[in-house]
Amino acid sequence: MSPVRHQATMSGIPAEAHENRIVTWENAMREGNQAYFAQQDQRAMNEYQAALEQAKLLLKECVQADKPVQVAIDTVMAAYVVSHHNLANVYARQGDINTAACRLCEAHQCLSRICADPAMSCALREAAQRHGRRTYRELLNFSHLYSQHPLVTRTLRVCGQFCSLQEQPLH
Repeated sequence: MSPVRHQATMSGIPAEAHENRIVTWENAMREGNQAYFAQQDQRAMNEYQAALEQAKLLLKECVQADKPVQVAIDTVMAAYVVSHHNLANVYARQGDINTAACRLCEAHQCLSRICADPAMSCALREAAQRHGRRTYRELLNFSHLYSQHPLVTRTLRVCGQFCSLQEQPLH
């Protein structure tokens, strides 16, 4: 199955710049993964943080879109979620459970807000709903591993499983 494509303009940003951000994100993730598996946590954290900054810019571009251009929304959502989750893994491995929880919760809360906002495009809301299934599972897993961390418990209570509890179609 191919990524969902959405006609959108990146608020005056050329499509090439958007593609360059995706390539930059991919490179940072690759470097981060290499560092992570080599037990070089500080380097991994730096690379994952750089990747997250690119993913945030990509997501912001999708949210603020106003003119037609091909955008792989699922690619952007995946970049955002994976960046947060990889950072959370590094923090957890270093014993910084609170910061790891913050990363996981931030991703889930963001997708929950997008999904709940009727002003967002249908394609963006549906992508947030799909990727929210992953963030929800990660929160549940984290909660079980770390004795129901209070921030995770609160996020699960407030945002819940928005991805599967949607009563009506988003379009």
